Amino acid sequence: MKTSSPQKESCRTCGLRTHAVLCDVADEDLAGFEAIKRVLQYEPRQVVFYEGHACLGLYLLCAGKVTLTRSSVRGHRHILPVLGPGEVIEKHAFQERAVHGATCETVESSQIAVIERAPYLALLERRPDLALKVIQLVSREIGRHLDHLDEFTFKTARERLAGVLIDLGRRFGKQAGGVVQVGVELKREEVAEMAGVTVETVIRLLGTFRKEGLVTLDGRTITLRNPNRLSRIAKL
Repeated sequence: MKTSSPQKESCRTCGLRTHAVLCDVADEDLAGFEAIKRVLQYEPRQVVFYEGHACLGLYLLCAGKVTLTRSSVRGHRHILPVLGPGEVIEKHAFQERAVHGATCETVESSQIAVIERAPYLALLERRPDLALKVIQLVSREIGRHLDHLDEFTFKTARERLAGVLIDLGRRFGKQAGGVVQVGVELKREEVAEMAGVTVETVIRLLGTFRKEGLVTLDGRTITLRNPNRLSRIAKL
């Protein structure tokens, strides 16, 4: 069950403000910003919101990791890239009568700030510099979605899986001695849904990558032993 939680630290001293666009407000606006958000604590593998349900506000990930999953009418699921601290989970709240475009679930213990829509839009009206940053954020997201679509349109299963592993390693990995331990533990089903392939295909390809000396596998922990070659396979 989600619970209200006091902030780990004040927004004034939080290091995320340098790259988390939504909360990159001027010092004189911080008190008002903190008054329009509610911080919630979630346990691992807990649903934050469901696809198709009404948006209650803007969702900002303060700590932890989450996945966003979209489902087809036939029940097929696709996981979008894993999100980490400082990233905006849901941007649909900028629309009138917005609904969630995906289901959000935590990967680990996570802290999420829900920001009220109307007061935040009023803040953007007063702060055109912040409004410009938000516009740029949304524009980057459109570019990311187009890149994601291109991967599913033009790349093979092997190339897509290599790309998923490189992305996870780049964003969450721990590097030591030329190898990268992917810093997020996912079920094989989740990796398959991220790459847009079957579980059987992921198991087979991971086995092939292991035999080729590209990865080592220890349960859900994946270590990239040759990130450069994986990048070439992914055509990055």
